[in-house]
Parts: sequence; C-alpha cells; structure tokens
Amino acid sequence: MNFEQIGKNLNSFLTSPKILDNLPDMFLYLDSDGFIKEANFNARNNLGAIENITINELFSNGLKAVRQSVKYKKAVLVETNTPNEFLELTASKIGRDYCVCIRDNTKIIKDNIEKDNIEKFNNEKNAMIYKLQNEFRAPLNSMTGFCQGLVDGIAGEVSEKQSKYLKIIQSNANELNEFTEKFIDFSYAESLQYESEYKKFDIILEIKDIIKEFEKNIDKEKISINLIYDGIESRNVYNDFNAIKKSIINILELSLKSTEVGNIQLILSNPNDEEYITYGLDENKKYLQIKIIDAGTPVAPKDLRQICNPYAQLEKNKKHIVKSLRLGIISILTKRANGIFNIKSNNGNEYNVIVPTEKEEDE
Repeated sequence: MNFEQIGKNLNSFLTSPKILDNLPDMFLYLDSDGFIKEANFNARNNLGAIENITINELFSNGLKAVRQSVKYKKAVLVETNTPNEFLELTASKIGRDYCVCIRDNTKIIKDNIEKDNIEKFNNEKNAMIYKLQNEFRAPLNSMTGFCQGLVDGIAGEVSEKQSKYLKIIQSNANELNEFTEKFIDFSYAESLQYESEYKKFDIILEIKDIIKEFEKNIDKEKISINLIYDGIESRNVYNDFNAIKKSIINILELSLKSTEVGNIQLILSNPNDEEYITYGLDENKKYLQIKIIDAGTPVAPKDLRQICNPYAQLEKNKKHIVKSLRLGIISILTKRANGIFNIKSNNGNEYNVIVPTEKEEDE
C-alpha cells in the first residue's frame, strides 16, 4: 500500500477550503512525532494550530491522547489551559502519520454534569423524605384519630356546629394523609432506597388476596371486581413481587375512586403477536399482561401524555396531583420490573401492565 500517496491525498483533502474549513470540528494532520503538518480553519482559529509546532504545545497530553485514541479506537478527552473546557479527540493512523479530529463537547459534558448533580440531589431528597415518613404520618394519624374521637363523644357531648367543624377538619386531614402517603410512596419508588424483591410467586393467589382486602371496604351491590385469567400459560411469575403488587393496588385504588357503579375487570393474559410488535417486546421472552378496565371517569385526552408525571401537575388541583402520584408510582415500579405501563381512556379507563415472567440468566 502506498502510504506516501495516501498521505498526499489526505493532505490535499485537509487543505481544501470548500470542505474541512467549513466544518464545525477542528482537524489536524500530524507526523509520527506529533508535529502539525496541516490544520483546518477552525483548528487554526480556535487552537492556534500552525505548521511545525507539536500537538503537545496545544494540549499537555496531546500526543499521548492521539496514540490512546488510535490504540483503543475511541475518543479521549484532552487537557486544555482553560478551566472547565472539555475537548474530545479522535485519531486515526495513516501510514506513520495521524489524522486528528477535535470536537468541543464542553456544553454537552457540562449539561451531563448538571444532570448528574440534579439526579444526585433528587435521590438524596427522596431518601430524606422516605426516612422521615413517620415524622409526617404520626401527627396526621393523631389528628384524624382525635377528631374521630371527639365526633364520637369521647371527651363529652359536642354541639351540632362543633361536630360539623370537626368533620371538616377530619375530612381535610384525611385528604392530606392520602396525599402524604402517596408522596412518600412515590419518593420511595423513585429513590435509591427502593428494595426489589425478585422471587417466584403465584400471581393468581396474590391478586385474589389483594381483591379480598379491597372488597372489605366497597359496597358489593354497587361495585364488583371481576378477575379473569382463563388461558394464561402459567400462574407462576418470576419478577419483582413488591413492584407488581404495589402497581396493582394503586391501579385498583384509582379505579375504585373513579367508579361509582359497575364492574372493574382485572384480566390476566399473555401478549399476542400483535402486542409483541406494538410494545416492542423481546420475542425470546415470555410476558404477563395485567389489564384493569373500569367504567369510571376517563382521563382527559389532553392529560394522558403527562398524567404519570407529578412534576408536570403542579398547577393542577390537589386531587389531580394525588392521581398523578399514584400513576407515577405505577410507572416507576413497572420500569423497575423491566415492564411497560400505559393508559387508554374512552368510556372508562384501561390500565395495562406488561412484565416479563421468567428469571434472566444473569440474575
């Protein structure tokens, strides 16, 4: 191979003002000792790169970075005299010479650093909220308990007007208690404090137990929860037990809050071929689909896109935020279970959770 000719062709390419001089990146052509033979306009203008100086005069680790990039076939960062400046160098060897591309990634890297700092702060904030959960819950439980006691006459008879005010206090305290509970649960799901519980369990038995708990507090003459699981391949599921259980509980809570009369259907199935394609499922894995359908007040189409993001609901009313917190919990926990969660709304709501059912080889 005629490396000398290749070098000449590349040299001609580098000096073409119509090509490299108009590119946003900085290009250098070096000899084997790191001396600059050619530089495009941006390299000359931004780095002060001129012929016959070495790349080490531009960067303290210049030639070392070039050789590392060639050896490992990847970009490396080069050190500059400007604080908090991040230049990325990619080099290829042409014969004994080097073709070097330098890109200014300062903004991208600073944005990533800022994102990492925000994420770190968010994790610390969520951990603090979770650890202080008793500090939130104890006074609220005390407030609602004493209010109920006063209404029941534990401290003596109260007037009709006093009873009215006590019930208002109790109602507001209950709403605040619900918000606090879901806010803490959301913070826990989002934080590094969350602990997965991967194990094999019978999904049918677990759901039946969940339904029994709900049926204790609902009027069965007005609302019923129907479990349908005909045709699923296996009742046994290996996944994050906590994530799946909490997701189902939160969905049923939402369905019961929005449904005054009618049936809530909880349907278990395995995704069909069309659903594998629609949701981008791995064809080599088995999945369980948990679908909960109610006839309650549907989510407005304009709200569907951001309804699972409580941070986007700050301008909404308190009940809307609580609903979004519940959906945010489901969305996060489903992701932790390596699954998919979505909502459809028409005459009612359809909540759809799809999770893998078998243990991964590397778990």
